Amino acid sequence: MKYARFIILFGVLVSILVVGCVLAAAQPQWKVVVPQTVFGEKVRMAAFLNANFGITGGAGDVGKASYTTDGGKTWATADSSGG
Repeated sequence: MKYARFIILFGVLVSILVVGCVLAAAQPQWKVVVPQTVFGEKVRMAAFLNANFGITGGAGDVGKASYTTDGGKTWATADSSGG
């Protein structure tokens, strides 16, 4: 009886941990994708808004910005890039 509260609290915490792990394992996981550079240019950053639209920011002297609207199949250079 001395440790009854501790044992109950420990059981609840372990139950929460197990349920959390089961729910996390059921979710889709992230995967690392290393894309090829656009037109052979160096890329400093890349970001996608959704499955179709994405942008890249160039690195180095030129610093061209590119964008895609078809999920990366084709890329165009932005007219307003700084390079």
